[in-house]
Formats: sequence, C-alpha cells, structure tokens
Amino acid sequence: MAHIRMRIGELLVKDGLLTEAQLQHALEQKRPEGMKLGELLIRQGIVDEESVARVICAQAGIERYSAERFPFNREVAAKVPATVAQRNKAVPLMMHGSVLCVAMVDPLDIDALDRLEKVADCEVDAVMCLLQEFTQLFGLIYGNYTGIDGVIQTLGADNDDQPDKALEIIQTRDDEVGDAGAPDEAPVVRLVNAILAQGVREGASDIHISPEKESLEVRFRIDGRLRKVPSVPHRVASSVISRIKILGNMDISVNRIPQDGRFTILVDSREINVRVSSLPTIYGENVVMRLLDMSAKRLYTLPQLGMNPADCEKIEKYARKPYGMILSTGPTGSGKSTSLYSILQMVNRADLNTITLEDPVEYRVHGIRQVQLNARAGMTFASGLRSILRQDPDILMVGEIRDGETAQIAVQAALTGHLVFSTLHTNDATGAVSRLIDMGVEPYLVASVLLCSFAQRLVRVVCPHCKEVYQPSPVLLESFGLPAEGTYYHGKGCFRCGNTGYLGRMGLFEVMTMPLSLQEAVAGRVTTQTLRQMALAEGMRTLAADAAEKINAGQTTVEEAARVAMV
Repeated sequence: MAHIRMRIGELLVKDGLLTEAQLQHALEQKRPEGMKLGELLIRQGIVDEESVARVICAQAGIERYSAERFPFNREVAAKVPATVAQRNKAVPLMMHGSVLCVAMVDPLDIDALDRLEKVADCEVDAVMCLLQEFTQLFGLIYGNYTGIDGVIQTLGADNDDQPDKALEIIQTRDDEVGDAGAPDEAPVVRLVNAILAQGVREGASDIHISPEKESLEVRFRIDGRLRKVPSVPHRVASSVISRIKILGNMDISVNRIPQDGRFTILVDSREINVRVSSLPTIYGENVVMRLLDMSAKRLYTLPQLGMNPADCEKIEKYARKPYGMILSTGPTGSGKSTSLYSILQMVNRADLNTITLEDPVEYRVHGIRQVQLNARAGMTFASGLRSILRQDPDILMVGEIRDGETAQIAVQAALTGHLVFSTLHTNDATGAVSRLIDMGVEPYLVASVLLCSFAQRLVRVVCPHCKEVYQPSPVLLESFGLPAEGTYYHGKGCFRCGNTGYLGRMGLFEVMTMPLSLQEAVAGRVTTQTLRQMALAEGMRTLAADAAEKINAGQTTVEEAARVAMV
C-alpha cells in the first residue's frame, strides 16, 4: 500500500490551531531524540492531544479509534511482535480481509507503517489513537509484555533482551550498579525500570514499594487513589530497594533511619524527576517515589481546573492588584500549586518581574524566574525569600508558608508593594487567617495584606466512555442538598478507566474575599467559626456547594464528592 506523507505542523496551521510563527519556532527548537513535532507541541501546551487527533483525522481522512468500532482480536497479535508494536506505538486490532487494522499514535508516520507492513507481511491500515489508549491497548493485547508482569516472569532467567529501551537514567550518582553487582542484578535493574516506566505511562503521581512478610507490594497512586499492580517476589525485595536507593544517591548500608533522595529518568522522551523517600518498617524499608513530569507541562486555566465563572472573576480581580497576598489552601496533593500557576499565567507579562520559590519546581514557564530550594545548602523558604526580595520582584510565588519566619517575610513583602502568592495547609478558606495568626502574624497585618484565600480539593471525574445513569444513596444526596428524584451519573468501569468508573480529576473550590466587614472582623480577632459565617453571608460558596453543582452536572459522583468534601 502506498502511504501519503503528510506533515502534522502544516495540518495544524491549516486548521488554525497553530500559527506559522509558532510552527517555525517549534521546528527550530532542539528536541530529545525520538520526540516528534506533534509530541513537542503537546508537551509545551500549545495544542492538546485530542485536538491534534481531531485535526489529523479530519484533514488526512483517518478514522478515530473507538472500542465499539474497532474491537481488538488477540489472535492477530502474532502479526506484530510486542517490541515492534512498542517501538512504533501501534497495536494490531483486527483483520479486514487481507488488511491488518492497527491503532496508531502517529498514523502519519509512513516509515512506521512501512515497517509494520514488512513485519506483518500484509497491507496495514491505521486508525488514530491517543497515547493513553495505546498504553491501555498494548497492556490488554500483549499482557504487559514489557511491564512489571513480563519482567517478573523472567526473574532468574539468563536473558537480557527485555530491558525497557524507552527508559533511561539521565541523572544519578556516578557509582551506579555495574557488572560487579549481585548475580540477580540485571533482572532487578530491568524490574525497577519496568516499575518506573509503567508508573509513568499509567499516569501515576506516586509509586509505593511496601515490604510485606512474603512479598514486596507495589502500588501506583492514580487520580489520587492507590492501585495495586503485580507484587515483587520476596527473594529480590532487598535488591529492588537497594537499586532504588542507589539511583537516589542514598546510603544502602543504612536501613534503620529514614532517608531522602532524588534522580531523573527519561521515559518516552519525557523527563521525569523522581523524589525518593525511605522509611524503616517491621518487614524492611518502605519506599515511596514521587513522579514529577519535568517536561514542559500544559498550564491550565482556572475554568479548565473546574472553577466556576463567578469565583474565577473574583480571583482574576484580586490577581490584578499591584500588591497584597492571595493564598491557596488544602491538604497535600489537592492541586494548590497547579491553581497558583494558573493565576501566574493569567498575570504573567513582560513588564513584570515574576519570581517563584518552590520545592520542587513542578512547572516550567517561559518569562518567569523559578528558584529551586536546596535545604542541604541552607536555601530554605525563608532565606530564599529574603534573597528574592533583593531581585526587584513585582510578583512572588512562595511554594508553601511552613513557619513563622517565612510567614512574616511574605507578609512584609505584601505590605511593601509586592503581589504574593502562596499555599497553606488548612481545611478551608477561612482557616488561612487563623493559620497566619498562629504563626505569629499580627491580626491587623493579616487584615491589611490578605486579598483573598481559596480552598480546594480534587475529585475524580466520571469516565465519559462508560458513563451511565444510576441511583445514589438518598442519605448522601441529602447531605449535599440534592433531591433523590434527580438524574445522576457514574461510570460502570471500562478498560480506559482501569475499571474504576473515573477518568481524570477536577477541582472543587471555595473562595473567600476580604471586604471591609471581614477585614475589621479579622483585626478584631473574631473566631474562625464567626469569620466563616460572615464569609458565607458575603456570598462565599462552600466546597460542598461546588461539589453539589458538579454532581448535578454529571461530572462526578456523590460518593466521590463525599470522600473529599466536608458536608
């Protein structure tokens, strides 16, 4: 079959998703080996993957993959070996007569299509799929051949032909494990690589390696919830932990005290910063790895994060002020930093000097000076903030106010003509006031500098692919003030959402502004309960009210909202 060569950049320009200047700039940029132009544009947030798929399908006449139209047949998997499928990001689905139908991330890659035809020894026709769909299909068709399952099955075997070639350790200590290691070293290296690669590809934010009496349990935190994956045999548990500690530049001879480390890997051309924490337990060291995608992430707007128009208008109004403080509150992992970056993106201009102080830097943004903390070198939030104030900033973002010293400096910065953004660990928006006062900031100063504070939580979104009507618990509905006779949705579970019924997350928000009445109340040292009642009287919508709105819209379920919102 003769394949027509088409260029993704030209298609995106033709559709209006990309300007000629943006295309030229992207073409001139140096890309990691193997990264294609479309992937670069998606990584930089210039276009999103779904839009690219739509344009390719519409302009090139290629069909979009759907499970209903293109059910896969495992018997055709023999046509394309797993290694070839992974390298070309294409999985065989079915035969149409003598034509092999494949789901492909880049169906415009005619070289890959030619390779597939040569290997399959038949004509190949491609349909367009997203990277996540490819990952899920690959696991279903090949049984995670290169995943944890596949590597565990080879432990103890004398074969080195299955390391994950798409994963590369690009930053660690110099004395990495070499040929002089333990006899089972090569399989263990492959196993750790497989755990990391599978975690990244499945969208995990954390990987938990937990020793049990007879195995090493592995779990991925996906969309805020832990999911079990195949356990590691107990006989290689210590070797797996040692391998991770070596990568993290930690002392493998010390296993009775907690340690921290970090390293960087490259998975499918994505730079991932891995932060490692070890903790001694009764069965051995428990290791948790936080995965941070350091490739240029897409920055979301507040509406895209789930904030309603009225609250967005309030935030935007105060973010345009020349000085003062805006605080994002909530527990760890509730998306506070992402929301602050959405606000920073809103106010980022060439005539303003914006500096951030973070631990770690999670997003990389053009035009903003971003500073990484280094506690070992004495670079803390407090000392870093002092240094930043000598850099003539207009806007400051402090990753977190953890102590009284940092709070005092941040408040002084807001008083002296700077706009300060930061986060606090409190349960609700009004709790930010009492938290600052508890840290030693005078109430009249809090009243003077605080422009607004907003609390947030993350709820999982109902999977659009398996969404159906259901009847939730009347008791839960009543707690959110929702009628039992309404129409509500949940996901019944499918392969796209890992049979959870949820796919992705969105925010619940509670925004408290500081009108004169609240400023006077704060200066007068009112209780947090009284302040909350006053804020509600001024029109503040609670997290529960925001959750009820999203339940009504079919975006999440009442069970999920009850899990994270106080009602």
